[in-house]
Amino acid sequence: MSRDGRGPADRPILSGGMGGAFRGVGAVLALAVTVAGCQRRDADSSSQGSAPASEARPPEVAALPRDGITMADRATWRTHLPWPDDCEDAFRASHAGDAGGITFASLGRGVSLVEVTCAAGSYQPSARRFKLIEDAGSARSVPLSFPVYSSENGRDLSLSQETEVWGESAVNEAAAEIVILTLARQTADCGVWTRYSLAGDQPTLLAAAARVQCPPAPGPAAGLSGSGPPAGWTAFTRKD
Repeated sequence: MSRDGRGPADRPILSGGMGGAFRGVGAVLALAVTVAGCQRRDADSSSQGSAPASEARPPEVAALPRDGITMADRATWRTHLPWPDDCEDAFRASHAGDAGGITFASLGRGVSLVEVTCAAGSYQPSARRFKLIEDAGSARSVPLSFPVYSSENGRDLSLSQETEVWGESAVNEAAAEIVILTLARQTADCGVWTRYSLAGDQPTLLAAAARVQCPPAPGPAAGLSGSGPPAGWTAFTRKD
């Protein structure tokens, strides 16, 4: 005990009394809050810096090549033209070299026909076709569906709508028309010749001719012509 009769519990804790003690504790708490805030900001900055980069956008359509398409070009074009896996698988299984199997034809201002080869085939390819419409920096593609004549029995023709069509093609850009010659066998002496208009949203059948029954002995091979069907093939009108 001190000489004035007070023990240690009776003395002020700090020279400033209880108010000084609270001010000291408050300063410590404020410092702790400031440090914690800095740590959170540092953590946020670190997490933002380590965030994965956004996926790269595919190149714009206007920047893509239209001639001499390679396999790499084909992969890029597929991000804009939605041909299915079975078409792509057939192409990769049957093609040779680095040619990308895509051709373009102009159908007028800002409109193109795009032919995408699927299977190479033993004597004729199959293809899917799109109308590519470009306007004021934007682009959209329209998958095309064709009315197609075929014969399963070599006698009768039937009509169906097809998005993948077999045969060689020739495009008349000025008239916005396409001719497709679909052969029934490798000797190219029978099959179906069809001409379509591409002026509308979807292809319209304009003319057709066929040699449905293949001759017992191979005959003259038919050549693809946009002006008319092969010689000796029978023209017919559409019958749905």
